[in-house]
Amino acid sequence: MGDNVGGLWGQCAYDWLIIEMLAIPLEYRGKNYGKALVEQAENIARSNDCIGVWLDTFEFQASGFYEKLGFEVFAIIDDHPIGQKRLFLRKKL
Repeated sequence: MGDNVGGLWGQCAYDWLIIEMLAIPLEYRGKNYGKALVEQAENIARSNDCIGVWLDTFEFQASGFYEKLGFEVFAIIDDHPIGQKRLFLRKKL
């Protein structure tokens, strides 16, 4: 271990952590790296007095992953891109 195998980018603003990007290479998916990064981000959010975390993703990407971590869909944009949905998810801390 010790090698970078992905990353998470976000910021705390207006009492919420916004996860702007989570990237895990295919060969490392399913090995809890993504879960560990999100949990670490949640801990950082708590230490900054955030009340929740939100993010957006597309239905063909990682919505199931986030829902397993306790996130819930709170908004949807249909046909973004056409034939797909852009999902906005949140999790209260």
